[in-house]
Amino acid sequence: MQSRYSRIPAHLNSRIEVSDGLAIFRFSLERDFSFIPGQYATLWLTHRGKTLGRPYSIASSPYETRTIEFYINLVKEGKLTPSLWQPEVIEGLIRGNPETKAAIMGPSGLFGLDAEDPRDFVFVASGTGLAPFISMVRKMDQDSRTQKGFLKRRIYIVHGVSYPKHLGYREELEALAAETAGGLKRKLALLYLPTISRPFIDSTWTGLKGRAESLFDLSSIRKTGPPEFEDTIKKMLHLMIRPETHAVYICGHPGTVDNVVSALARKGFRPESDLKCEKYYP
Repeated sequence: MQSRYSRIPAHLNSRIEVSDGLAIFRFSLERDFSFIPGQYATLWLTHRGKTLGRPYSIASSPYETRTIEFYINLVKEGKLTPSLWQPEVIEGLIRGNPETKAAIMGPSGLFGLDAEDPRDFVFVASGTGLAPFISMVRKMDQDSRTQKGFLKRRIYIVHGVSYPKHLGYREELEALAAETAGGLKRKLALLYLPTISRPFIDSTWTGLKGRAESLFDLSSIRKTGPPEFEDTIKKMLHLMIRPETHAVYICGHPGTVDNVVSALARKGFRPESDLKCEKYYP
């Protein structure tokens, strides 16, 4: 029986660099690891006699019982994450250097999805706050294909980052959104809404602009001139998303969480029953 306090030895299978200081880490585990999408696990790293641990939300599907995936942002002043950007540590974890080891402990956390909720889901994330939603979407996608009793529903994912290159999992989400768009046979439909807060850095970006929470702020809609793309999406979300029909999950920077909660509270959304939150701190 799995104990959340025992450490499972882990081997680094891959490290995918999303951009500078942002990467996806996949570990294989020596025994099965069970969790609920939305939970987190503690990664313990031992290198040259020093052991440090830090919790990270799990991005992998719970059906991958011997694989765990983390979406990690480099915090330069952090105690553990800088080590994950050291070539010596990464090489040691991949090659199995006895002086460099990893282990997983958990799971923990209550940011779980209520799969019995008949409403559609709205997932709002900033930065690596996307990780638990990736786990949720992966599980629901598989369930929708294999379970006859799966509740037909639509998922909206709003992901706010600074630059387009920070949109981790973009290809996966775009592919699923394209596959499920108008698919009458699919019980799951995904609408992916990435938004960039610093679009002036990359002139090639033609998508949504602004922070994730700005899509729920009607006061920022232009009063004069032709409507911006963002204004159309804001109006659409305002008209469509209601507590009777949608449950909203928010994860990421505390400012993002608080601002989305404030905006939706004005529409009648209530904490716990309609809104579930998880704040990320550096």
